[in-house]
Amino acid sequence: MTYSEFKNEIKAGLPATLYLFTGPEDFLKEKTIEQVREKLVAPGFEDFNYLSCSSVPDFGSCADFIRGLPMMSDRKLLVLRKCGFFDSKLKAAADWEELFADLPPSVCVLLWEPDPEKKKKPSAAQKKKPRNLRELCESVGVTVEFPLQTEAKLLPWLAKAAMNAGKLIDRPCASYMVASLGRSMSVLKTEMEKVAAYAAGEQITRADIDAVIVRPAEDRAFKLIDAIVDGRRDLSFGYLSELRQNRTEPVTFLSLFAGQALTIYRAKLLLGEGYQRSAVVKRLGVAPFVAEKCATKAERASEENLEALISLCRDADRDIKQGRVEPWTALDLIAAQTNMR
Repeated sequence: MTYSEFKNEIKAGLPATLYLFTGPEDFLKEKTIEQVREKLVAPGFEDFNYLSCSSVPDFGSCADFIRGLPMMSDRKLLVLRKCGFFDSKLKAAADWEELFADLPPSVCVLLWEPDPEKKKKPSAAQKKKPRNLRELCESVGVTVEFPLQTEAKLLPWLAKAAMNAGKLIDRPCASYMVASLGRSMSVLKTEMEKVAAYAAGEQITRADIDAVIVRPAEDRAFKLIDAIVDGRRDLSFGYLSELRQNRTEPVTFLSLFAGQALTIYRAKLLLGEGYQRSAVVKRLGVAPFVAEKCATKAERASEENLEALISLCRDADRDIKQGRVEPWTALDLIAAQTNMR
């Protein structure tokens, strides 16, 4: 089920007893939890009908909450936020499996756990019976996907966020923020609050943005390309280590990295066709500062090496999806490439 479909599910009263939240957009998950709470939990009855946990609760107390009747309401709401239920060391795992397998209709459970790394698809025989708590929840509940939002959706959302902070931001500056920071709404919201507080005038400028924001993923992707092209493995692995420490989602970063490599390659082809640098920047169809960087890197990288880098990204994406390699390992393999110049 998509996020948009789940919004309709909330309006319909959330007929399922268990919803499993997946995907990288945590901001929308938090927003959705509040919307569900407003729908199901009447003010003044939170102590009876609402329970939120951020670590594995006591089994007995949680089971009592689930099985007990709601007070002056049709439903109870249980939110389990990154508790660790899908950890292999979960205590009383069999008891939890039995509980989640037969939830009463008077409860609605929102279960949010970190997404697993992609593995090989199970065979038909393996699908017959869930092998762990995650698979059990996936089989008895409804999975809701929370993907990163498109730039088309983020730009008006950023404009509204700026307005709420008493500022204005035009479309080019909003696009610049998305290109600089990525599409995580949590990151964009935090950085917008900082930029709005810093900006002296009513209109947010690019100078205001540059003075405040931090671009970990975007800069690391460009720097990683430079390091690979220059054969600097020490720098390559250093950048990946920083991304790990910042808890960057590796698959999301691989997508960003591959996209930058493709844009640089397009710039290389346009330069080879005789286009002037200014024309190349306009034709790339990305944020101006990104286009400028891509054009600069295209001038110093060979077409053959860019094709090889894109091929590595394609192979990494395929191997991750097929469960042949873990995402961070796939990035390590790309970073281990020798001098490509």
